[in-house]
Amino acid sequence: MPEIIARRTPTVLRPALVGLAACLVLAAVCGAAAQRPASGGDGAHHGYLAARMAGDGRLEVIDERDAGRFFVPASVLKVVTVAAAIEHLGIGYRWRTRLTSTGAVAGAVLGGDLVIEPGGDPTWGRNRFPGGAAEPLAALAGQVRAHGITRIRGDLVVDASRFPGRPHPLDRTLGDLPYRHGTPSSPLAVDEATITVRVAPGPSIGAPARVEAPDGMTVINLTTTAGRDRHGAGTLDFLPVWGTDTLLLRGEYPLSEPPFVVPVSDPAPALRAARRLRAALDEAGVAVDGGVRVRRARAAAGDRATLLAELRSPPLDDLLDPILTNSHNWYADTLALTLGLEVAGSGRFDDGVEVIADFAADLPDDGALPPGDLSIRDGSGLSAANLVTPAAVVRVLAHAAGRPWGGRLLDALARPGGGTLAAWPRLPRLAAKTGTLRHTVALAGVLDPDSETPVFFCYFVNHHRRPAAARRGIAAALRSWRAGERVGAP
Repeated sequence: MPEIIARRTPTVLRPALVGLAACLVLAAVCGAAAQRPASGGDGAHHGYLAARMAGDGRLEVIDERDAGRFFVPASVLKVVTVAAAIEHLGIGYRWRTRLTSTGAVAGAVLGGDLVIEPGGDPTWGRNRFPGGAAEPLAALAGQVRAHGITRIRGDLVVDASRFPGRPHPLDRTLGDLPYRHGTPSSPLAVDEATITVRVAPGPSIGAPARVEAPDGMTVINLTTTAGRDRHGAGTLDFLPVWGTDTLLLRGEYPLSEPPFVVPVSDPAPALRAARRLRAALDEAGVAVDGGVRVRRARAAAGDRATLLAELRSPPLDDLLDPILTNSHNWYADTLALTLGLEVAGSGRFDDGVEVIADFAADLPDDGALPPGDLSIRDGSGLSAANLVTPAAVVRVLAHAAGRPWGGRLLDALARPGGGTLAAWPRLPRLAAKTGTLRHTVALAGVLDPDSETPVFFCYFVNHHRRPAAARRGIAAALRSWRAGERVGAP
């Protein structure tokens, strides 16, 4: 097809001792770090830190290389994001969505607008509800109907004013934004803010490709069906027109290639979710006379709103495995948006990212790490502009291990042969988070997590031309550290 620009047993970690020793890691890092060049014999840049928790609870540095230098972390950043979210919000945090109105109710008729007050709930989809988004939508609609309301004279309005600003980092490109792995965060969405599009070659050379999109979508089809000579060489771009129901496709589709289905970013996720709620209201016996719209400016102060329905999501705990085992970008970026609302108080994605960075930077380090050990742009690690030091990640892991929720976070990390570690070479016993971007391979976690003397580690490789070779090198380092040995030059 054409190229597309594309609960385990609780861990035993002796947390009370880990917290006392975390600063010793950092002091050792500072003393051992680095005037060595960042590049290895393979031309790539390597940075790592491994520290074993000894029997007395002290952390002993096994090995380090450029542990205070900046590297692109890729999805290893999700460890920091999840730890910050649990620290600030609590592992039992639940997103809240409310339906309110200032309109008067006369009999069964609501005389004003029904307002959706979103809370950034990312769970309305098949991954969290067996019946998909229809379940939470029906629950909200049923509560409205339980008030005796059967008709709404006004509009169904999404109040997006609590979440101003850009819902993604400025450097996220059209190579990422249109697709599931790069979908922007949203205060209200169904199915993880994606829509499914089916594409097939047209009936003849020169004809547009056949495109099937969800009902209500306008597709601007600028594609061309190419000949068999272009087999394996055709390209397609999907370009959502943000804030509208429009999707633009361009490029070519060889006649000889089969159809395919691709999840594409929803260009208007809040609007689509509201329309689904309107349908759920209708099914519950509540008719909406007006339209469906999104309000971005704050409403003028007026009558006190009446709460007509409220829905709380499954707990944050339920998202840990998808984020850390399977590296779900959208869930991780939603945590940044949520921190922007609940901690920064602005509802801005950028401010939520700053909360994550501040959490990691403010952990006790005895002044050992160089300043600016994190400079990040998102919560998922998708941005190549993210910069993190290996020492910062190890500090977060050690801190998490000393917290009551630390065992759960570490349990949610991938194990050898599972999640994003499925494609890695032979690994020792560990729990870890992978990171992969173009020319970046990374891994961070804990070796022998069920042991009384686990090893906390972080290994970054940047500018490597052969990811498989980089993974083999990291796996070899892990085996050395498990044996208490240092790593030779890459």
